[in-house]
Amino acid sequence: MSADAVDGPPSSQQPPRPTVESVLQLASRDPSAAVPLLPALPPDALADLLCSLSAASPPNHLSLLPALLSLSPNPSAASAAFSSLLNAPSWPSPTLLAVASLLRDLPVSFRSRVPDCLSKVLSLLPGADVQDLPALAYQLLLLASKPLHPRLVLSGLLRFFGGRHGARVRAPPSIARQVAGTVLMHVAFAVKQDPALAREVVAAVKANAAGVLNGFAVAVLLSVARVRRFNDSAVGVLRDAATTSRRDYRMSRRCKWLPDPLKEESVEAAHCVEKALLKAVAESIGGREHVVPSIVQVGFLLLEASNGDPGDEDGPDEGVMSTEEIGVNMLKSLFETHEMARTEIIEQCKFRILSAKPQQSAPVLRLLGCLVRSHPFPMLEYVAHLKELLDYLPFMNDKISTGLINCILPLTKFSRDLKDYIILVVRKAMFKRADAVRIAATNAIVELIVTESEYRKNEANPFQDSSSQPSSSQQPEIHREVGVELFQELSGLLRRCLSQQARVKTVLYEGLIRIVTSDPDVADNVLDFLWPHFLNYYIENAECPLKMDSCFKVENAKLNKIVNVTDHVMHIGSVSVLLLPRIMSYCQVGRSSSRDLFMKGLSNIQKYLRKCLTEDQRGQTQEAGSASSSLEIVQCHNVFMPGIVEVFVDFAASKLAEAADEPKEKLEKEILELVDAHSGFERKTSKSREKVARRRGDSRGATDRQTNEPKENSNASLLKLHEKRGEFMNSSLYELVVMCARQCHADKYDKGSQRPSQSKLNQSSSLLSFVLKACLEMFRSLTAKSSGLAIGNLRRTLYEDVKNLAQPIVKLIWWLTLDSEQKNGGFKKNTTQGKRTVENKKDQLYLALTCFKELFKLSVSEDRSSDIIDLLISSAPSNIEDMMEADQLHDNDTTVTENPEKRGAHVFLNILKMLYARALSQSLSRESEAVSELIFGISRKLHPDQRHLVGHWAAGLCRKNTVQSPTTAQEMVKLAVHLMTTPDDMILVHEMTTELKKLIASGDEESVDSSEAFLIVNCKTKNSLVAVFLHMVDSSLIELEWGLGKLKAMLTLGYGSSNVDEDQPADERTQRMFLEEALYSRSTSVVHVLSSFTHMSLKDSQAEQFLKLTAKFYKLLARISKSQIAPKGYKQFIPGLKFQKMAEVTCRMLTAPLYNFVFTLQESEQPHKKGILAKIKRESKCIPDLIFQVEDYEKYLIQLSKLTKVNLLRHAKRSVARDFRIQPKEKAAEEEREGDSPPATAASPESDPEEDVEEGPDVPADENLQASAQHDDAVQDSESDGEEEEVLVHRKRANANQVVQDSESDGEEE
Repeated sequence: MSADAVDGPPSSQQPPRPTVESVLQLASRDPSAAVPLLPALPPDALADLLCSLSAASPPNHLSLLPALLSLSPNPSAASAAFSSLLNAPSWPSPTLLAVASLLRDLPVSFRSRVPDCLSKVLSLLPGADVQDLPALAYQLLLLASKPLHPRLVLSGLLRFFGGRHGARVRAPPSIARQVAGTVLMHVAFAVKQDPALAREVVAAVKANAAGVLNGFAVAVLLSVARVRRFNDSAVGVLRDAATTSRRDYRMSRRCKWLPDPLKEESVEAAHCVEKALLKAVAESIGGREHVVPSIVQVGFLLLEASNGDPGDEDGPDEGVMSTEEIGVNMLKSLFETHEMARTEIIEQCKFRILSAKPQQSAPVLRLLGCLVRSHPFPMLEYVAHLKELLDYLPFMNDKISTGLINCILPLTKFSRDLKDYIILVVRKAMFKRADAVRIAATNAIVELIVTESEYRKNEANPFQDSSSQPSSSQQPEIHREVGVELFQELSGLLRRCLSQQARVKTVLYEGLIRIVTSDPDVADNVLDFLWPHFLNYYIENAECPLKMDSCFKVENAKLNKIVNVTDHVMHIGSVSVLLLPRIMSYCQVGRSSSRDLFMKGLSNIQKYLRKCLTEDQRGQTQEAGSASSSLEIVQCHNVFMPGIVEVFVDFAASKLAEAADEPKEKLEKEILELVDAHSGFERKTSKSREKVARRRGDSRGATDRQTNEPKENSNASLLKLHEKRGEFMNSSLYELVVMCARQCHADKYDKGSQRPSQSKLNQSSSLLSFVLKACLEMFRSLTAKSSGLAIGNLRRTLYEDVKNLAQPIVKLIWWLTLDSEQKNGGFKKNTTQGKRTVENKKDQLYLALTCFKELFKLSVSEDRSSDIIDLLISSAPSNIEDMMEADQLHDNDTTVTENPEKRGAHVFLNILKMLYARALSQSLSRESEAVSELIFGISRKLHPDQRHLVGHWAAGLCRKNTVQSPTTAQEMVKLAVHLMTTPDDMILVHEMTTELKKLIASGDEESVDSSEAFLIVNCKTKNSLVAVFLHMVDSSLIELEWGLGKLKAMLTLGYGSSNVDEDQPADERTQRMFLEEALYSRSTSVVHVLSSFTHMSLKDSQAEQFLKLTAKFYKLLARISKSQIAPKGYKQFIPGLKFQKMAEVTCRMLTAPLYNFVFTLQESEQPHKKGILAKIKRESKCIPDLIFQVEDYEKYLIQLSKLTKVNLLRHAKRSVARDFRIQPKEKAAEEEREGDSPPATAASPESDPEEDVEEGPDVPADENLQASAQHDDAVQDSESDGEEEEVLVHRKRANANQVVQDSESDGEEE
C-alpha cells in the first residue's frame, strides 16, 4: 500500500467547497447545520451573503446574521445589512419573530445596533399576526432578561398591549384578551425566574405611571406582586399612581397659571388610572385568578391612602373619583365576581376596623356598608365574622361603634340571630363605665328600633325567618305589635340611660324623637316611659311646679363650683311637644295614657312661667334659699329659662296653623311675650357671666362684644349648656318665620303712618333675632347631617325640608338686608334709636347674611345651588333692579344674559356686590366678610372669564375704598387676587406690595398714612396685608414646586428614550414647552413680589417668614436651573428666552437687594434688648440657609452658562456675606500657646484688608455652631480648597468659644 493511500482518503470522497447558494439552501432546511459551514466561505462570499439578507429574506436565512457578524466581516457589508432591515417600511410577521430572537445573540461589537432594531420591532408590532404576538413577546422578554435594554422592551410591550397612542392588538376583543392573557402568563413566568426583570418591570411603570399605566400594566404589576420580595414595591406603584393622579388633578385645578391643555391632560390621566384599576378587576375572571390577592391588597391600600374628595376646586366637576371611591369600587366588584376573595375581604375589614385609628377606619366602614346594602345575601354567610367584630364593640371609638352598628343593621332584616346578638352586645355595653361606650350602645338601640320600623312599613314581617313564617291570619296583629314589643323589650336599657350623664341623656332624647317620627304607634309607650322621669323635675300641685335645683349640684359652695349641669326640662319638654301631636292622632280612644298627664303638666308650667314673666321673677327664687345668693346659681337659672321658654314658643307656634283668627292673635301675642322674655334671660346670662368673671379676676371670661357669645374661659359646663338649643319642628319654624315677616311688614307700615310703641318695637326686634338664630341653627345642623350621609332618601328628605322652609325665610332675609332705611343712612344713631337698637340691627343683619351663607353651603353640598339661587332671586323685592341701577351694578354682558342657567347666578352676584358695597360704606366688618364669602363661593363656580370680571371689580374696591379693619382688608384682597386670572393676579399683588413698600419703608410712620393708588393700604392694615401677601407667595411656591415636578418627569421621559419621536410625541413636547414658559413666567412674577419686600422694614416674625420663603424660592430656582442641564451623553440645548429673563430679573431685582436687606436686618439688632438673643438664634438658621441657597442657584447658573455659552450672570452681584470669618478674643495669645492656628489663617488669602473695618455685630459661638452645621452641604459642593480650610478653621474656633462674625471678604468663585 502506498503512502498516499495511507495518509488520506482519495480525492473523489472529499466534500465540495461550500458556496453561498449551498449555505442558504442548507439554512432553509436547518439553520443550525448551516452555521458550521460559514467559516469555510471566503471573505467576499461572506460579504455577499451578508448583503443578501433583507426584510424579505426567509426567517431561517436571517438566523445566520449573528454567526456572520461574529466572523468580523466587512463593516460596510454589516452596515448595509442593518440599513436594509431598518429602512424597510414593513416586515412580515415571521421576520419580526426572527429578528426578535436573534438580537440577543448579536456579537458584543454590534450591540449598539440593538436599540434601533428594538425600536423597529416595537413600532411594527401592530402589523404582526395575532398568533405570533405571544411568541414575539416571549422573545423580547428573553432579550430583556439578557439583560439588553430591558426598560425599552418592557415600556414598548406595556404601551402596545395597553393600547397607548393608538397601538392595540388588531383582533376581536375576545381574541385580543386571550393574547394579552398569554403574554401576561409569559411575563409572570419571566419575573419569577429573573428577579432583575421584575425590578425592571416595576421601574418601567414607576418612571411614567401616568403615561404607561393601563389595564395591561396593572395586570402585570399585580402579577409581579405575587412574588414576595416585590410585593410591596409593585402594590406601592399602583397606590402611588392613584394618589398622584388625584393630587395632580387637584393641583391643576388650583393652578390658574397652568395652560388649559395640561389641565385637560391631568383630568384624562386621572380617568385613565381609575379605568385601568377597575378594568384589571373586571378582567380577573378566566385565567387571571392569581392576581386576586394582589387586588385585595391594592384596594385596601387605596382606602388607607384616601384623603377625601377633590375638594372645592374652581369650575365644574369632571367626575374624577377619589382614591377611597376607587378602592371601594374595586373591592365591591371583586366581592361580587370572586367568591374566593370574599372571606379575605371580610377578614381585612375586621382587622383594619379593630387595629386602625378612627379616621382610618371610616373608609373601611363605608366599604362594609356598601357590601351589606349591595350584596345582603352573600353577606349572610359571614355573620359569624360580624359577630366576632361586634364582640369588640365596648372597646371601639364611639363613632366607629355607631357606624359599625349602622352598617350591620340592614342584615337584621334577613337574620334574626344577628339582631338578637346585637341586642346582647348592646346590653353588655350599657353597663360599661366609659361614657363613649354607653353613647354608642344608646345609638345602637335607637337605630335598631328605627330600622325595624322602616322595614315594617315595607314588609309584613321582615324579622321572621322563612321557616317560621306565620299564617296570613296572624300577620296583621304581628305587624302592629312588633315595633311596640321591641321598644318595650329594650325600654329597660333605655331607662338606665336616664340616670347617666348629660351626654347620654341627650343622645336618648334625640333618639326618642327619631323613634316616634319613624313609628307613631310607639308614641304612647314613649310617653309612659318618660313620665316617671319627668316627675323628678315636676311637682304637680305645687306653686312652683319645676324643681330647678334638681338639674344641678353645688359642690364646695365657698368656691361656687357647679358640676353635672344638665338641661333635662328643656329636653323633656321638646320631646313632649313633638310627641303630643302624634299621640292625638294615634292614641286609642278610652285608653288611659300619659298624654293627659303631660298636657296638664305643661299647662301648669306654662301658667307658672307666665306668672314669673309678669312679676319679673326667676324660677325658684324664693325656694332657692341661701344657695341662690351665689352668682353662679343665678346664672344657672338664667341659662335654664331660655330653654324652657323655647319649648313653649315651639308649642304655641305648632298651634298657629290650625287656629282661628281670634285664638291666633292670642297665640301671636303669647309668642311675642315669650320671645321677649327669652331675649331678657339671654341678656341676664351675659351679665351674670361678666360678674362671675370679674369676681374671679379673669377679664377673659366676659362676653365677646362682637359676637355676643361667651369666650373660652367661661364656666365650661354652662358654656356647653348655653350652646344647646332646642331644634324646632319644621312646621313650627315655618309659622314663626311667616309671623315674623308679617310683624316686620306691619311695623314698616306703622312707621309710615304713626309712631309705634317702644315695647312693640322691642318685641318685634326680639322675634326677628330669635327666628334668625333658629334658622341659622337649623341650616348648620342640616349641613352637618347631610355631609355625613350618603346620597339617599334621608339626604333628599332633608333637602326637601329646607326647600319648603327656604321661601319665607329668604323673604325675611331680603327684607332685612335691603331695608330702605339702611340705603343711605346706614346704622347711625338718631333721635328715635338708641345704642342697643342699632347694635341689635347690626346683629340681625349679620345673622341674615350668615343664613344666606349657610343656605348656599347646603345647596352646594347637594349640587343644587342653581335651585337655591333661583329661589333667592324670585323672592327678592320688586325694586331690586332699580337698586342695582342706582349702584351702577348692571353689566352688559350678553354671553351671560343669553344663557338662562348662568343668568340667575349673575343677577344674584350683582345683588351681593350691592350688599358688599353697602357694608363697606357703613364699616360693617363682620357683615362684609360674610358677603365676601358668598361672592367667592358663587364666583368660583363660574367660567374663568366671569370670575376675572368679579376679581377686577374687587380690585377696584381695593383702590377706591378706605378700610380700617384688618380682617376686612384681608378678605377684600383675597377676593380680588383669587378671582383674577393669571398674570393679572400677581400684577395686582406686585402693585399693592409696591404701595406697601412706600408706606413701610418710610422711616416716619406718621408721614404717610395711606397709599394714594390703593386706599385699602394704610397704617392700620399694612401689617395684615403683609401677612396675606406672604401667604400668597407661599401658596405660589407650592404650586411652582408641583409644576417643576411635572416638568422634570417630562424631561426624564424625553431623555430616557433613545427615540424621542416615538416615546415623546409632538403633542407632549408642545405641552412641555407650554409648561416651561408658564413656570418661568410665574416664577418671574414671584420675583417681582418678593423684591418689594426687600425694601420694607418688616417686623421680626414677618422678616423671619420672608427669609424662609426666599430661601425656599431660591432652592426651587436651583432645581429649575439644574433641570436645564442635559444629562451626560445628551445634547445641551440653549435655555429659552423666558428662562433667561427669569434669571436676569432674579439677579437684578431680588438677589442684589436681598443682601442689603440682610445687612440692614443685622445692623438693626441691639443685643441689650429683651428677646434679641432668641431672634439672633432664629436668624442664625435662616440667613446662612438663605445665602447657601442663593449661591447654590448661582452655581448651577454658572454651569449652565459654560455649557451653553450664554452669560446668565451678567446682572449678578457678588455676595457680601458668603463666608464667615473668625475674629480672636482677648485670650488669643493663650490659644496660640495651645497650638491653635493664628487668626489670619481664617481669612481668605485674597481678601482685602480694608474689609476688616466693616464688621457685623458679635454673635455667640454656640449660635455659630448651628450656622456652621447648616453650611456642611455648601462645603460638599465647594470647589475651592481655600474655602474648605476656612470652614475647618471655623469649626475649630467655634469649639474654642471664639466670636464669629460675618465676613465681607471676596471668596473664591466656584
